[in-house]
Amino acid sequence: MRASLEDYLALAPVALAVAHGPSHAILYANAPFRRLLSANEIALGGAAKDRSRSTADLTGLLDQVVQTADALYDELLPTGNGPARWRCTIWPVRDGNAPTEFVIEVRDVADAERVTAQRRAIAERLVLGALRDQDAARDAQGTSRRALHLANVSRELSLSLDEEATRETIRRVMPPRPGTWCMVDVVESDGSLVRLPPIHPDPGKQALALRLADRLPRRESANGGLGTVLASTRPLVLTPDASSALMAVVHGEQNLRTLREIGFDALLVVPFVVRARVEGAITVVSPAGGGTFSDEEIALVTDVAARCALALDNARLYREAETLRRAADLANEAKTQFLGNMSHELRTPLNAIAGFVELIDIGIPGPVNEQQHTALARIKANQELLLALITEILNFAKIESGRIEYRTAAVPVLQALTDVSEMLSVAIHDKDLTLEGPRGDPTVTAWADPERVRQIIVNLVMNAVKYTTKGGTISLECSAEGDRALIRISDTGPGIEPAKLETIFEPFIRLTPGLANYQGGVGLGLTISRDLARGMAGDLIVESTIGVGSRFTVSLPLYAPKHRRTTTVPERLA
Repeated sequence: MRASLEDYLALAPVALAVAHGPSHAILYANAPFRRLLSANEIALGGAAKDRSRSTADLTGLLDQVVQTADALYDELLPTGNGPARWRCTIWPVRDGNAPTEFVIEVRDVADAERVTAQRRAIAERLVLGALRDQDAARDAQGTSRRALHLANVSRELSLSLDEEATRETIRRVMPPRPGTWCMVDVVESDGSLVRLPPIHPDPGKQALALRLADRLPRRESANGGLGTVLASTRPLVLTPDASSALMAVVHGEQNLRTLREIGFDALLVVPFVVRARVEGAITVVSPAGGGTFSDEEIALVTDVAARCALALDNARLYREAETLRRAADLANEAKTQFLGNMSHELRTPLNAIAGFVELIDIGIPGPVNEQQHTALARIKANQELLLALITEILNFAKIESGRIEYRTAAVPVLQALTDVSEMLSVAIHDKDLTLEGPRGDPTVTAWADPERVRQIIVNLVMNAVKYTTKGGTISLECSAEGDRALIRISDTGPGIEPAKLETIFEPFIRLTPGLANYQGGVGLGLTISRDLARGMAGDLIVESTIGVGSRFTVSLPLYAPKHRRTTTVPERLA
């Protein structure tokens, strides 16, 4: 053990020695201690013969430790009583008996003070670092708490677009600081203010809080009272001595007395601002003894108010949109009903006209000459044209009202094209047009309503006949692609401008006069055809090039064995 102690003393950076107490004999000294002895900086007993005035004597301190057998720490004064340069620590080496050997440590005062200063600086840095970390942790915790609060408010506000439900959610918004509560004012569509019933965290004060809403003057204008306070659209903190502003916020002196009865330290008023318009305000009340509001709390309430304002605006816009939609639906229903009734009422006299024309034409009332036969034929042709137009309107009215039915079955597409081409061959021939087809795979079978498919093809072929000039060509073909049966009807007419490729499917829209030789119609054929195709889970599209022609493509579900032979499906077209 002595060897280990000697090794430690030899390597120590300070002056160390082991002395025999009663005799002051130095039993061991390391190199720094020996240098101090030889330089006459320190002395112990008779270790230094010629002591200078600056020599520090260890003898007295060692005698004191020998007498007390306790460790000692003190400064060494030079024999000339000048300022201390050394500090000494002496402690006994105990082995169970009274100590006779003592370890002496000598340090330079300046080094000791420097070490102490360094330790103090390190300790201060550690303390400051700990405080900064504590502040950062507290800030992070506060930020996390505010973010969580905002997330919860946003989630609650996003659950519904109903205006009443949104207001109910807003009135239940509670600030994160315990004891605080809110009053919420909302601007109505007529410009008046309404205060939502407050919720106080103390059930014993809930009745008093509700008075603040019950006493709100009826139809108070948002331009006065609270409106004047919110004119700046900025958050406002009010203390109990701000009487005039407080009365404006709580709506009157009586409400202010109620608020003082509840107790408060401060009010934070934040407006609901959206699109540069004030939609109301949220007033956060700090309880008695709760103090005023910090910058972080003001920022949090401002963020909450922004979300509430946006939710109120979205709910209002949704309500207005629903009102407009219902009005549009009613107007559309009235229009459809009118068209249907008008079509039915017109068909009766037109059928009577056709009957009387036939009676006159066959000579029942009396003889008819050739000129009269010609005139009656013209009357009959115009009656049939007018009846066809009315039938178009009636079909459109049925589709719009959702009263049309689809009796789906397997439809051989090529056969349907052949039937229509034969039925319209006279009209095609009279216009001196060339019919190519029908051509295609005879096995292509669609799952659709046969009558509706035939009606679509008739509309498209007659449309091609109308707008294809004399000597032109109409092509009919069919094919299958994937799970769709395709019907293509092409013509060499004047073509359609790209900007009007979708417009032509709107009701009562016809091509610009001059593009083709107009031959009648009210602009419903393409509208009805697309609606019928979509009602059977298909579609109708058009491709066209000016001066070259147009191609209309009808896509319908391809028949599959899983389909039943026939089914009836009432549909309302979107």
